[in-house]
Amino acid sequence: MAENLQLRQRIRELEQVEKERDHFQAALRRSEENVRLFVTYTPGAVAMFDRDMRYILASRQWQVDFGLKDGEIIGRSHYEIFPDIPEHWRAVHRRCLAGASESNDEEPFPRSDGSVDWVSWKIFPWHTTSGEIGGIMLFTEVVTKRKQLEDALRMQAKTLLELSTPIVPISQGVLVLPLVGVLDAARAEQMMESLLGKVVERQARVAIIDVTGVPRIDAGSASALLQVARAVRLLGAQVILTGIRPEVSRAIVGLDIELAGIVTRRDLQSGIAFATAAGSAAAATPPP
Repeated sequence: MAENLQLRQRIRELEQVEKERDHFQAALRRSEENVRLFVTYTPGAVAMFDRDMRYILASRQWQVDFGLKDGEIIGRSHYEIFPDIPEHWRAVHRRCLAGASESNDEEPFPRSDGSVDWVSWKIFPWHTTSGEIGGIMLFTEVVTKRKQLEDALRMQAKTLLELSTPIVPISQGVLVLPLVGVLDAARAEQMMESLLGKVVERQARVAIIDVTGVPRIDAGSASALLQVARAVRLLGAQVILTGIRPEVSRAIVGLDIELAGIVTRRDLQSGIAFATAAGSAAAATPPP
């Protein structure tokens, strides 16, 4: 009798264990299905690989971005599908399979048709329940349009800087640089680069910098003007500063800025007249 009771108890325990195992397996299947559905339909380009770089999962967006047909990649090697993957990419995969995590915000990705896309990517390992590395996850985003927009904006900014520092040759050896708007560090650097290039190109003897359109001059902008003037003088050209308004003049005095060696005139017309007269005097002076 006691043995029968023990046997029935053992059977109930085994049935309970089997029931819990079935429950666990069902939960695991649901979890795996949820992961598969999440990865498949996530709006990002995501792929999951095993240690041999065989596809376990891939999102629809991954297949769209890389020109793959639905269902053709699971179980296949990434290197079989993309045999032309460069060695540096394979090295990244090896490092991540060894435990590293890597990313890049912008990397060129050559297409089979000869075009080049720009891709942002992140790679990191995934782990099994025992804690071992089971493979890697790869997240990518095609950022070609964003990069093209950023490049276009940079070109526009460069063009605007160039337009904001126009250099006008008004006579033989005389250049005029009319400044309009705020003079900041970036614009001062562009101004110096453009003006020095023109002085050398045209062998100018006078460079007139007109600040009539500059609303205010602070310590930073005044220092930038002086740096430009000194650089021009090192090339052997005379600098004439014109258009200094009374409030700007007071600001320069208040900042205790030394303008020695720089000719100043009230307006651009006076500066041009001075440059013309100086040029005539130089031409009339006989050589020794």
